[in-house]
Amino acid sequence: MGLSRRSMLTLAVTGTAAAVVVTGAVAASAAQRKPAPKPVTAASAPASAPAAPAPPAEPVHRQLGAVVDTGYRAKDGGWVIYAVAIEEKALPGTRFGVMAGLRRGDGTVTGVVVANETEGPDRVPGFHAVQGGMEIDGRPSPSFGYYAGPAAKITARIGGRTVTARQAPWSADATVKFFWFDPAAGMISDLKAYDKKGRSLPVGDNGVGLG
Repeated sequence: MGLSRRSMLTLAVTGTAAAVVVTGAVAASAAQRKPAPKPVTAASAPASAPAAPAPPAEPVHRQLGAVVDTGYRAKDGGWVIYAVAIEEKALPGTRFGVMAGLRRGDGTVTGVVVANETEGPDRVPGFHAVQGGMEIDGRPSPSFGYYAGPAAKITARIGGRTVTARQAPWSADATVKFFWFDPAAGMISDLKAYDKKGRSLPVGDNGVGLG
């Protein structure tokens, strides 16, 4: 099964504002050192350049079910996991994806990275929408995804050792399990799932995507 992933990065607004202020100060200083320019007549005035097209707006993802705290923090909030609606005619078998976001100090939640299936039904037994950790705006994000089925334990290989993921059932469908790893753990591989008796469960799509 293929995966569709999209990163949503928050722009450094303060840095942009500072750049504008610095540019304005330099222009003012140069104007003081040079004589006033000659007036521009209508005949000599250059034609105005067409305005640049506005960048496409990030899609708004409708939240489905409860937000789950991961227990891990970033420099500007705590990492959370939750489901979002996927409403694309080209993906009739995919109705939801998984979002990793940040809960700020005032309680608001901002989406950061979303992952979803692009082939086949989104609840086929096995792993789905596995997103590897990345560096986003100077903060490491967790590796995460979801498992469809009775997974009581999910593991991965990280740096030559086996690590157990944290997980939580989706409030809208308890047969779907969100899972995630420590953002500082590094790249994951070889995902496996087990039931309550320790028996192996179907793997599904356990490939790890980036970006």
